[in-house]
Amino acid sequence: MNENLVNEFTFRVHHTMLPVADLDRSINFYTRLLGMKLKERHASEARKVEVALIGYGHEASAPFLELIKDTSERAPKQVTPANIHVGIDTSDLRKLCAVLEKEGVTFMRPFKQRSDGMGFSTWIRDPDGHELELAERHSRP
Repeated sequence: MNENLVNEFTFRVHHTMLPVADLDRSINFYTRLLGMKLKERHASEARKVEVALIGYGHEASAPFLELIKDTSERAPKQVTPANIHVGIDTSDLRKLCAVLEKEGVTFMRPFKQRSDGMGFSTWIRDPDGHELELAERHSRP
């Protein structure tokens, strides 16, 4: 068994970076349809990127997404989604799905009961094709 060499430290997930082709479109998607708040937006001429930080809660304690748009002359018109997904919990997944369907969001997997029987889940894609697992989690009675 591996020995834990960092017991004296504390850790938390701070952010996840997602490349995007259109920063305004992505900010709109995550804030308008998934209720995230825009925390910061800035450009870096040196790095040739525009960055938006979005999420729920305060960034000092809650993880957030860092959306990055390449602004160089070689910037792609589309990004290639990574083989990852972001999990987002919600209080009423059935109602959220109705809103997302009305807005034309692409569903990868339909609304269904979670395999543990403790709520519901579905999978969607954001405007750049990144996979999002949406879930409504229920605690055991």
